Amino acid sequence: MYCCCCSKCPRCANSCNAGVFQAGTPLAEDAIAALEFQMKINVYGLIYMAQAFAPVLKANGGGVFAQINSVASLKGFPDSATYCASKAAAYSITQALRELLSEQGTLVLSVHPGPIATDMGNAAGLTEVAEPPALVADGIIKALKAGDFHVFPDSMAKQMGNAYKSFAENVVEVSSS
Repeated sequence: MYCCCCSKCPRCANSCNAGVFQAGTPLAEDAIAALEFQMKINVYGLIYMAQAFAPVLKANGGGVFAQINSVASLKGFPDSATYCASKAAAYSITQALRELLSEQGTLVLSVHPGPIATDMGNAAGLTEVAEPPALVADGIIKALKAGDFHVFPDSMAKQMGNAYKSFAENVVEVSSS
């Protein structure tokens, strides 16, 4: 299991609240343990971060809250189903945060990268198809300038984002209030 900030210490995710990846099918013997671990970091960590930073952002008149979700939040992959489930849950929380934090002038970004050349991408066996991390940063900057909610920064993400666009615009991005 790897977090997105390093490959040396899987526990570092607990202190930086970075996302974690652990391969696991729903039929694996350790599926429940893998899902619990990933939910703890990828979903509960997101909630803790939002609870900690929303008041700070509000006190400063708003700002940006960028959540790194994944294309795995939109499509399940059998060999990493527990990771996909945790990222789908994180995406759902991100959608709620978008509406809640907009009231205080905070823009929420939902970033959905595909395979990125990081230790996490390598651990997932995606080294051959992974793209440079700079694409994620560039995508975030572009979304900030455009005021977009969704960020699909790399080739795979753009392909999925294009297919998802109508649903996102007509369902996800419509205010529930």
